[in-house]
Amino acid sequence: MRKNKLLALAAIAGMTVSALAGCGKSSGSDTTAAAPVQNTGAQDNGAEETEKALEGSLVSAEPKEFSIFLNFNNMPFDSSWQVWQEIEKRTNISLKGTISLTNSNEEEAFNLMLSSGQLADIIGYVDASELEKLGRDGGLIPLNDLIDQYAPNIKRTMEEDDRFRQTAYSLDGNIYYIPKNQELLSAEYWWIRQDWLDKLGLEIPATVDELHDVLYAFRNQDPNGNGLKDEVPLFDRAGWKMPEEYLYLWDTSTTFYPRDGKMTFEPMEENFKIGVKGMIQWYQEGIIDPEIFTRGASGRDTLLSGDLGGCTHDWVSAGNYNTSLAEAIPGFKMVPFAPPADQNGVVKERVSRYPGAGWGISSQCEDPVTVIKFMDYFFSEEGDELVNWGIEGDTYTKNADGTKEFTDKVLNSELTPIGYLRSIGVQYRIGMCQDGEYEKAVMTEIGREASELYDSHPEWFGQDMPPYADGELTLKYSADVDAEYKNIMSSIQPYVEEKFQSWVLGVNDFDAEYDQFIEELKARGIERALEINQEAYDIYLNGAN
Repeated sequence: MRKNKLLALAAIAGMTVSALAGCGKSSGSDTTAAAPVQNTGAQDNGAEETEKALEGSLVSAEPKEFSIFLNFNNMPFDSSWQVWQEIEKRTNISLKGTISLTNSNEEEAFNLMLSSGQLADIIGYVDASELEKLGRDGGLIPLNDLIDQYAPNIKRTMEEDDRFRQTAYSLDGNIYYIPKNQELLSAEYWWIRQDWLDKLGLEIPATVDELHDVLYAFRNQDPNGNGLKDEVPLFDRAGWKMPEEYLYLWDTSTTFYPRDGKMTFEPMEENFKIGVKGMIQWYQEGIIDPEIFTRGASGRDTLLSGDLGGCTHDWVSAGNYNTSLAEAIPGFKMVPFAPPADQNGVVKERVSRYPGAGWGISSQCEDPVTVIKFMDYFFSEEGDELVNWGIEGDTYTKNADGTKEFTDKVLNSELTPIGYLRSIGVQYRIGMCQDGEYEKAVMTEIGREASELYDSHPEWFGQDMPPYADGELTLKYSADVDAEYKNIMSSIQPYVEEKFQSWVLGVNDFDAEYDQFIEELKARGIERALEINQEAYDIYLNGAN
């Protein structure tokens, strides 16, 4: 797949020489010619004069349309969304999606666009590293000078928010995309059935050992009262990263993690042995979901609505079941609790929020100046409110003190509140600052309790941690080692996951195989991968200081 992308990008580079000359390139480094702002400067003089007469939020005096490649949570960009219709009215800028509304496969659509050689004016993608690579290969233009001259709101955010700035800059000194920023720190929380605890006379667990004892009781003492041993004490709907969330209980994982400035590959560390043996025991005792490696995204709804699930690590929406299942399961009550202290007595929460992928301007865009001004609109107060809250008076209202509340249209929709908001184009994956207050506004009381509990304990979250998304570090790699690193890990990570699964399921013997496992990791290049990640982590730390 990556080889095909390289070939496609080579074709793009050849096809877009004239476009690069017309649009130009700006740069944050001395090694790249700074062309777009200079090349468009002469033709933009008249635009600057017209700009002075623009009223309100208009980005252009005349209506302009740009193509956009963007898909978020299987929802390709749809220009008919209510909020984006409103954005068009206010800015004079409309966007035309290039992905069919029936195509939910983002990666497939991305590869098709690259192989076609026809790039949309604006490109967003789930993988920020791929956006940076597209920029290095000439598919996206550097935005440094454009931001400096035409995007005061984005520039201010860069200056004020270290994490946002670090995310935006590539290692070559260029900015190829505007990230989606995150205000809230906490993301997912530990949840447990309080009604089951009460029935069995148990307390909320505070350590991994106490959690084991509680879950063991859930499995064997029939808390759902149906006379069957059908309870699933520990479950998750996180798909492939579900086993990682269990390994966190012993402060380990199947991948890389930094400790005191040193990068480690955790399967080679002592905690991994403890964690795997713990999971093997828990699986044999029936504590862990028997479908741990196959449970899908609907698992939470299936297990909770069936009065089968007891404990999980999940988003704030897990608390919504207290309301939705109140009639079906009298007394049903999920409550948040602190991450259980690990075997060393340390309380840690690895899952948190970081700035993520957003959108950039392609080398085939003929008017990058207007596009960057449009992107800057979403960092203004008006644009920020539109993409976070929707339309005032329709989806939200403002109180005298400036706080906002969603209307019944949002809160009482047949969809979840966030589902409704996304159905009209709010909270999409674009370059913006995600307002943490929007999320709190749709939380239930128990949800706000979860958020406040975790946000009030920043010490639970790792210091000097680079972005750690979906169970993986998202460090930045220079072009000369990026391909080498990915090639090494394409051999190592599947091997680790295969062995880990076989040990937990009891197919193979962990103790008997571990030493050979380590030797195989070394044979596949893990020591070189560690060197590369240490260098990338050092760069991250230097940028953070």
